[in-house]
Amino acid sequence: MPVPKFTVLPSSQLAMTGLRPPKTYTKFADLKTAILAKAEQLQTRDVTQYLSYKHVSAETFSYIETHRDALGGKVALTYFPDISTMLVKVPTPEHESVHTNVAEEVNLQCRSMRITRDEFLSLGATKYVGPTASAKEADASWINPTLRPQFDWPLLVIEAGVSESMPRLRQDFAWWISHSGGQVHIVLVIKVTRTTKTVVLEKYIPKQAVYPRTRARAALPPVYVPDRVSITTVDHGVSPPTVEGDRVILEFERVIGRPPVPPERDIDLTPAILIDATRFVFRR
Repeated sequence: MPVPKFTVLPSSQLAMTGLRPPKTYTKFADLKTAILAKAEQLQTRDVTQYLSYKHVSAETFSYIETHRDALGGKVALTYFPDISTMLVKVPTPEHESVHTNVAEEVNLQCRSMRITRDEFLSLGATKYVGPTASAKEADASWINPTLRPQFDWPLLVIEAGVSESMPRLRQDFAWWISHSGGQVHIVLVIKVTRTTKTVVLEKYIPKQAVYPRTRARAALPPVYVPDRVSITTVDHGVSPPTVEGDRVILEFERVIGRPPVPPERDIDLTPAILIDATRFVFRR
């Protein structure tokens, strides 16, 4: 099926250049130093996981990608070539633990329905490139390779981070939905707060943005934006742990890209499953 034309959200909005102005990129060694310093900060405090740089040429970004193993740790990169801006996300053990274990539960439920990799293939942190040549990596992503080529847009994406990273995480999921033109069907965002030992899961689906009806606006293609449809809090700061809010349901048709055939069913992350999947997040 051909992809309909659409308009993406401005890169300056997604990169938050107005609210959080980027620093000027200088050299690779300085970037490595900043990443190591950020990783050290994150050991003890819930500070933002993101570093932002301007004046990053396409050639410079390509060099950073090629030599990322020399940066001193695993990082996720997002690049906006139209504004020469790069975002660097520095992971934490909590962030890695929560998205890995939630992703494992999603995989387990699919396999229990005999959904094989022919229809539900994990692509991990594969890089995706949007229509403006902006590039981004997810924490976890899945595609149905029977319906879509392996390097087409994923159907399901997970993004995770510590609480102070939430403003950036909100732009992360907006990037997936906007740049894919709504082809990413679900983005599950997971926020970890170490001080309160809570995990918040927010589920987003695409919707067309509604703007004032003008002749100029009517001539433009649609814009897809995220619509939050559920929010759930897992609290490990109390004994026993509790779960409040919406049930986390990942609809089969959104995740796999086709209607379910019984006994196939929606993926249901029940309160018991969420408590179990997140119980090791706060081990430190």
